[in-house]
Amino acid sequence: MAGSTGPHAPDVLHAAQQSFVDGWQQAMWAGAVIMGVLFVYVAVRGPKNTHSAATTETDPAEAVSVG
Repeated sequence: MAGSTGPHAPDVLHAAQQSFVDGWQQAMWAGAVIMGVLFVYVAVRGPKNTHSAATTETDPAEAVSVG
């Protein structure tokens, strides 16, 4: 496309490149915001009873029945 615009080819090429970069930056910011929200959600609503869950697990050696 830029080849058929004559003397305006550099301007068209620059505009196309800038449009790509602007869209990429907006997508990166949106991804960063989503990751931040998910981090806060997991930090606030994450597992509460990690200690009790670890103590309720049986030791594999205890699970073996003798005889």
